[in-house]
Amino acid sequence: MKRFINKFSILLVGFVLLAQGCTKDFTEINTDPTSAGAEAFNPNSLLTSAQLRYTGSTDFAFETWRTNLIYLSTMMQHLSNVNGYWVGDKSRNNPGYEASYFERAYDEQVKYVVDLVRFTDGRVEYPNLHNVGRIMKVLIFHRLTDIYGDVPYSEAGLGFYEQIFTPKYDTQESIYDNMLSELESAAANLNPNEDALIGDLMYAGDLDKWKKLANSLMLRLSMRLSKANATKAQQWAEKAATAGLMTSNDDNALILHDASSDRLTPCRNSIVMNLSYEIPNMRLSQTFVDWMKSKSDPRLFVYGKNPDGNTNPATTFGMPNGYDLANKPVSGAPGYPANGLDGYIAPNLPIVGKLSGPTFILTFAEVELMLAEAAQRGWNVGGSASDHYNKGVKAALTYLSQYDPAGAIADAVADAYVSANALQAGTELQQIAEQYWAATFLNEYEAFANWRRTGFPQLTPTSFPDDITNGQIPRRLRYPTAEYSNNEVHIQEAVARQGADDLLTRVWWDN
Repeated sequence: MKRFINKFSILLVGFVLLAQGCTKDFTEINTDPTSAGAEAFNPNSLLTSAQLRYTGSTDFAFETWRTNLIYLSTMMQHLSNVNGYWVGDKSRNNPGYEASYFERAYDEQVKYVVDLVRFTDGRVEYPNLHNVGRIMKVLIFHRLTDIYGDVPYSEAGLGFYEQIFTPKYDTQESIYDNMLSELESAAANLNPNEDALIGDLMYAGDLDKWKKLANSLMLRLSMRLSKANATKAQQWAEKAATAGLMTSNDDNALILHDASSDRLTPCRNSIVMNLSYEIPNMRLSQTFVDWMKSKSDPRLFVYGKNPDGNTNPATTFGMPNGYDLANKPVSGAPGYPANGLDGYIAPNLPIVGKLSGPTFILTFAEVELMLAEAAQRGWNVGGSASDHYNKGVKAALTYLSQYDPAGAIADAVADAYVSANALQAGTELQQIAEQYWAATFLNEYEAFANWRRTGFPQLTPTSFPDDITNGQIPRRLRYPTAEYSNNEVHIQEAVARQGADDLLTRVWWDN
């Protein structure tokens, strides 16, 4: 199956017909040979469902809109929006938005991937599907724990299997330990001589690419530990580098979407669906635009497009963060455009805003930039920091053609940019982290996590009325309020361990 979702179908479990009578041959007569019981069910459909819902829920991509865009994109100052409900850069109180990812992920991602892993466990006909399911499970929980900290993990999704309806909250440290072990084991047990994957939206069943993804994800997890446990971080980073990582943009983990699908399904690109909806009041952030302009970055007019068609960087403006419709940036003030919102550069919807475009999950550019940091720290990952940095920055420019051919940046242009922005002694870690921030535009989950870990870029917080963080950028999102009544004992244990359930509480690896 191709990587994109065009006319895909998800297998349905059959139903059992109501018996019409009792005879001595009851079992034979009242068994429907066409029904799909457990022995006939094809669990590949669970992988398709988990992958698709990982990119956005069936409820207008509720959590992608609220978490990835409204909160994280503005906190990371990639985007700016003057709608009052875009609270990320205003640090205002909206518990429902903060809880959105937790609520949708457990219902629409965890459920499918836990079913997949449990159903295929020990089934001799599905060893590869089982191990790919384990990798997919790490992807799902990796994001959940990074957003919230301690979360239900070991007992999550086991209501049907073990009647656990109030799962315990595992510590983030234990979750990371288990995820790293799962990736190592799952990658090692993928075997091209065993079952073929059906309905794999990410790699069309290419097990070699799944191995590279597992090891590259292992590298990402190891880098998360650099503050909390540098020794363990180094051990796992070196292990990942030895096992085999992504080697080009062809290995990028992405899912392409279907623009013709209904808005209530996750088949459309959920990120850009909401970009399109919000475009009247949304622009690229001044912070991000100024950074690109300072480096003559060719991504400026790939990521962004001026409403009036202007392509002159000198007269291109990003919109400051921390404003709403009642308190908009002053038109015509020094350094600001005279024509209000129309004077600020907006996301370039024809390129990065296509409903059929990709959701990027992990890229070769990220991998090379992580290797650059690891090498700069003196870890044995092969190659020098500058070599990995150069490869990562170039890949971050050239992979944009995967959004759309119009986003292609020529090799010669990318090479010139790399040369002009080479690593400088004394600022290596900052340069690497800033390029990582630029490379994860629209994957705000990852931009937010790496900013917390590295401290770069050095973002200036905004000040807004009713700010609940005293002018500080949040470090996590808060748990759903419903958990305090539905799973009171376990959530209270988690809050006690972490110290508080607020926006400024740091998750374990951020301490």
